Amino acid sequence: MAARIVNRLNWMSRRFYAAAVDSSKMTLAEKEAAESKHAESTMKTWKNVSIFVAVPAILICAYNAWVKEKEHHTHPRPEFLEYAHLRIRNKAFPWGDGNHSLFHNPHANALPEGYEDEDH
Repeated sequence: MAARIVNRLNWMSRRFYAAAVDSSKMTLAEKEAAESKHAESTMKTWKNVSIFVAVPAILICAYNAWVKEKEHHTHPRPEFLEYAHLRIRNKAFPWGDGNHSLFHNPHANALPEGYEDEDH
């Protein structure tokens, strides 16, 4: 039963495409003209999608990121609490003084003793 349905759908799709463009009876120039017409309409469609969907989506995402980053900088830094299970240094880092991580930020990342710049 399922095979019969699939065969029927295949037959219908072949008839649809054959009716749309019967390329067996077309000359080379006619085929190229039909392909060019199709390419032009496809190009217009994707150009419109890019202009009216992609560009506004990028602008909305950029605005959202800007607002979230602005909100992020208005919050004060959390108070330093010395927990025994955090910021453990069993072995020094192989760069610098051995106490700072590779991407250390003195304002955001605390050392085992506390923040470096306590004035903020």
